[in-house]
Amino acid sequence: MRSRCAALLGDRRGAVAVEFALTFGLLVTLLLVTVDLGRWLNADLVLTMAAREGARRAAVAGGDFPEVRDRIAQLTDAARLDPERLDVSIQPRRARYGTTITVELAYVFRPLSPMLVALAGREVTLHAMAVTRSERLAPGEEE
Repeated sequence: MRSRCAALLGDRRGAVAVEFALTFGLLVTLLLVTVDLGRWLNADLVLTMAAREGARRAAVAGGDFPEVRDRIAQLTDAARLDPERLDVSIQPRRARYGTTITVELAYVFRPLSPMLVALAGREVTLHAMAVTRSERLAPGEEE
């Protein structure tokens, strides 16, 4: 009996499989969290870029015009951000030369990995803001 128990305790054939299962689960979890963090960072960078580009277009156009919103939509669509979760605010609606224009974007990001959901919540609101001055002259004004 003792020799049989000693033989079972000394048998290491299944140890590698158990170690692999434990390590593999941890590595897959870390990989999913890393990919999700990359998605989060990408969404944040795209929002910042879109706000800056929108502010530049608004400065040239003189406020909140369709081409400004179209450019913001092009940039966010290219990054596959859901337009239903994007809020765009451009103030003022019409600006004279030298008036401050503010473009604010808010996007509701939804993490996919359970670990990130546990840490950050089911929805995280990302914000981006760009401020510029209007460059558009009113009709009849000279430089």
